[in-house]
Amino acid sequence: MKRFGFTTIFALTALCFFIIACSDQKPAAEKATQEKAKVESLATTPQDIKKEASDLAKTTMAYTEEQKALYEKKIQEKMAQYSQNLTEMQAKLVTMHEQAKAEMAVEMEELSRKKAEMADKASELQAASSEAYADLKSGLDKAIEEMDKAYDQAMERFQK
Repeated sequence: MKRFGFTTIFALTALCFFIIACSDQKPAAEKATQEKAKVESLATTPQDIKKEASDLAKTTMAYTEEQKALYEKKIQEKMAQYSQNLTEMQAKLVTMHEQAKAEMAVEMEELSRKKAEMADKASELQAASSEAYADLKSGLDKAIEEMDKAYDQAMERFQK
């Protein structure tokens, strides 16, 4: 009889382990199904990619337009400054002797020419698309640098 009791206990224990093992597998299978559903919901479709690319392009264009507007404002301020500088030079021209007046007039003519070139480039920049903005900006930066240098040299020469 002891053997029958031992076998029964052993069988019941084995049955319990089997039930527990099977119950653990079912949630794991459900977990796998849930994870698979999550992965499928995260899958990127071509439409998603097109939408993201379109959004990125719009954002980039808006940023470029904003930068272009800020740069145009900077150029307008520089042009106003150059106009004021030329007016100041014109006022100094009245008090100079004849040879200095002739030299200063030549310098002022050169500065006026450079200012007109900058105004043309600024007009091109305003009319340019966002794609051409970067190319025109570098040319205009160079023109500003040359104008600043020419004005500084002219002022040094005639302040002595």
